[in-house]
Amino acid sequence: MDTKVLFIVSGFRKGGAETQLIKIAKFLVTANYCVRIISLKPINDFNVDFKKVGLDVVFLKDWKRNPGTNLSLLLKSVEAFKPNVVVAFMFVAIIFARFLKMRYRFRLISTIRTPVISNKWCTLFKLTSHWDDIVVYNCHKSKNNFEKRKLVKRGGLVINNAISLPKKADDQMSALANTQFVWVCMAHFVPEKDYITLFKAIALIKHRNFRVDILGNLFGQKWPFQMIKELQVEDCVNLLGLKTDTEPYLSNADGYVQSSFLEGMSNAILEAMAHNKPIIASRVDGIEELLHNTNCGFLFKQGDAKELSEKMMKVMEMSFQERQSLGLVGKRHVETNFSEDKVFKHWTSVIDQLADNKANSITELLPK
Repeated sequence: MDTKVLFIVSGFRKGGAETQLIKIAKFLVTANYCVRIISLKPINDFNVDFKKVGLDVVFLKDWKRNPGTNLSLLLKSVEAFKPNVVVAFMFVAIIFARFLKMRYRFRLISTIRTPVISNKWCTLFKLTSHWDDIVVYNCHKSKNNFEKRKLVKRGGLVINNAISLPKKADDQMSALANTQFVWVCMAHFVPEKDYITLFKAIALIKHRNFRVDILGNLFGQKWPFQMIKELQVEDCVNLLGLKTDTEPYLSNADGYVQSSFLEGMSNAILEAMAHNKPIIASRVDGIEELLHNTNCGFLFKQGDAKELSEKMMKVMEMSFQERQSLGLVGKRHVETNFSEDKVFKHWTSVIDQLADNKANSITELLPK
């Protein structure tokens, strides 16, 4: 395979977009594509030996201290690699890739993983959007929002997130041994995840026998500990920090809860669905799209701690069989629509057609 694929990403925070990038890049390497990744920031939260898995990753330095060095290394890395196709993840990386395309004339896939864009990037993003060859979204809500607001000038298509199925045949059986109901939540402590609403909901039902295991980077923040203490929910909340292996926690949980006020297509929720877990999540763009037709859990009005607590109580009062029935619907949905084999096939089809200059319209890139 002679196709050279360059990925450009803002940095390797342990997030959904970055997780998808690594999965796609690793698959392309196994399929004999030539792959390089450029990280615009020296951030790596992943417990991955990139060289060991065959990934050529170039990390740039801090831009404030090394602007000239970074720009030189960026240009040299692209020029030496001579990519046929560039795949840009995250808005900053997309903007960088568009400017690089002016010089190197590769085919560009800009991939958008969220329904909205920050105001600070909006104008520059819109002004450079004509350099895209195609825009890939991971949910229809994002595609509709960006096209409706005319933030993109090229057509786009949706490629689902690739989700690994659990290794255990029946991961829910471990939940039978729990003496208390165990919720799990997997999200970093950033504003859009709205942990404040979740903590308030927990406080409303703290008399019940349950706990919430929270997996996510705290970024050194103290307020979560302070709020947990003020609400007197120390026995109900277990802050576990960043975890690169989430499967043991999902396998041991009875349900999954998330209170975001902004989401694209949530990897965390998809992973919980793959583990047969009933879902409770806020009614926002990507999550609503995911749960609307699956009936694998319950949505609540974003920011409404009372409704969230009521939905948590509803699930906790269900029998094991009722929860398992909900979870099975979600698992089947993930298996049908988000399996790695299906998603990787879609990505390679798009990349191959762009690299060979065979795609003249979006309809040609849609899955057959």
